[in-house]
Amino acid sequence: MNLSFLPSHPRNLAYAMVDCNNFYASCERVFDPSLNNKPIAILSNNDGCVIARSQEAKDADIPMGAPEFKYRKQFKEKGVAVRSSNYALYGDMSHRVMESLRYLTHDIEVYSIDEAFAELSTNIYPSLDEYGEVIRNTIDQWTGLPVSVGIAPSKTLAKIANHIAKKNPEFDNVLDLTNHPEIDSFLEQTPTQDIWGIGQGLTIRLNRYGINNALDLKKTINNKKWVRKHLAVTGLRTVLELNGFPCSGLSEGRDSRKGILTSRMFGKPLYQLSDVQEAVATFVSRAAEKLRAQKSVASNIHINLIGDKYDNIRGKYKFGAGYPMKVPTAHTPTMIKVAKALTAHAFEEGRKYKKAAVMLTGIVPNSEVQMDLFDPELYTQRQFRLMECIDKINSRFGRNHTAFAATGLHKKGDHRNKWLMNQNYLSNRYTTRWDELMVAKTEF
Repeated sequence: MNLSFLPSHPRNLAYAMVDCNNFYASCERVFDPSLNNKPIAILSNNDGCVIARSQEAKDADIPMGAPEFKYRKQFKEKGVAVRSSNYALYGDMSHRVMESLRYLTHDIEVYSIDEAFAELSTNIYPSLDEYGEVIRNTIDQWTGLPVSVGIAPSKTLAKIANHIAKKNPEFDNVLDLTNHPEIDSFLEQTPTQDIWGIGQGLTIRLNRYGINNALDLKKTINNKKWVRKHLAVTGLRTVLELNGFPCSGLSEGRDSRKGILTSRMFGKPLYQLSDVQEAVATFVSRAAEKLRAQKSVASNIHINLIGDKYDNIRGKYKFGAGYPMKVPTAHTPTMIKVAKALTAHAFEEGRKYKKAAVMLTGIVPNSEVQMDLFDPELYTQRQFRLMECIDKINSRFGRNHTAFAATGLHKKGDHRNKWLMNQNYLSNRYTTRWDELMVAKTEF
């Protein structure tokens, strides 16, 4: 078979898929050892439903997506520890895992908050199994988080190896499929839908042709014309990767987003314009942070206010407005000013609002902005430096350490609770807030 279209790949390199086990629950356990071996359920925004579970919670038949209010009694009966989503903690712990992985490996590609591909050199340790054990043990020692490591000649096989290592205790969370004598047996045990890049629609199509597992798909390499006809080029690459031919290396980094959306349900329904504007200003502030983090500016701001569709089933319950700026910007005060005006335009007195969303579009790199000396909306160098300074302060001392008055975060008391999310089971942000650091209690 002509494989000339494949990228060159050094023979002394292999791929590893490193995946944190039950990531959200494991992050909670790092700082609260009393949760070890106990079922844990992590709730979505506003403590709505279960979005993550420990293995013990899965064994206790707590389903994914279970509404908290319906399962409250079951949580208590089965001793399930319930926690609100603590994204500040989870994001920082993810960063620590990825930095540890960068130190331990040749190169990495962050795939999600709890997964990364890594390139492993076969010249560092006598065997790749040993290399995987070093990665597992070191990340556990440095962060307290358990990980599974799947190693193989290609990224697709590495994903399969990781899945097998995690589900089978005999591998102790490390499996190397490189030159493994039982690789075909493992592939035969892997259903088609569990192959990386094979979606539900393609699974149904493959099943019609008697391809029910990874081994069946691997064997189609002998009929390249059939694969190209029915699976296209991407399917052919998957087949080649299952045969140990790497068709894609690690990505240099994620592409900048072309649109940034910040959206939240309110903790309580809102009726006053000032309360809705305060929430929208907070969402704009967060969206602007994301924009600056990828070194971009935005040309358009669009806001949406969502009411209660059951107040008037046949009536309109979504209200929006947008504004195209003359000069793209990432200056938070400018964006808040525009967003507040848009909110006032979309707002209707006497209506109940449950959610708001802010969307930034027309995003371009900040180095490509055409400046205009006489434009009052110009994103000046002074504004750029101010935003950079605020971002550095918040990065060092915690989000919202420095905030804009329009967001209302400087206010105390019940006023804040009108729109902030319900987080009745929130643990401390141990690694990003000085006032929430873990403190040892000493008795004299």
